[in-house]
Amino acid sequence: MNLKKIFLLSTLIFLLVLISGCLTTLHPIFTERDLVYKSELTGIWRTKDNNNEGSAEISSLAKEKSIELPGKISSIKDKGYLVTYKNKDGNVSGIYIAFLARIGKHLYFDYYPVSKEAEKKKDEFYMQHFVKMHTPYRVDILKDGGFELSQLEGSYLDQLIEEKKIRIHHELNSDGNVVITASTEELQQYILKYGDDPGIIRKEKTTFSRSINE
Repeated sequence: MNLKKIFLLSTLIFLLVLISGCLTTLHPIFTERDLVYKSELTGIWRTKDNNNEGSAEISSLAKEKSIELPGKISSIKDKGYLVTYKNKDGNVSGIYIAFLARIGKHLYFDYYPVSKEAEKKKDEFYMQHFVKMHTPYRVDILKDGGFELSQLEGSYLDQLIEEKKIRIHHELNSDGNVVITASTEELQQYILKYGDDPGIIRKEKTTFSRSINE
């Protein structure tokens, strides 16, 4: 086994994924031909998730100059978004690169985290033990112009794997959690086959409605 493979496996062992039960994947769920860009999704939104309220700013990734983009993402940035979440106190709680894709009859967002400045300043060796993951969301456009995001349920796929109902590439980390290493093609096959099953998405939804400042 070469050093590159050893490094990848060692980082996977230390992954802190699936802690919230949502599905996270090593590879994106989309190819370039699946991408859909909707300019109406850009702007300031009020967000509500259960009893938590905050805001989100969605902007065009092509116009963003403040973050460093990986090579593959740079080539399709005109079809991407930058999503910045803030809590109810106005503090930034998360920044993500996002791509909207149509897979079958549903729309999905693929989120990928952006490193904060504080993270970049951490010890380089320490940061090598973490791998950024993709998080897919079902997107439902509402009649009032808003939309809802629903995370895909990680335990649903875990159960299919455990019951040997599906063959999809994965690893087990040291805590026994499933780490999905499947290719984009495999992930799409999974979504197309099980996308309408009630258990594939989580019951909790995040609602996006237009900010009063818009």
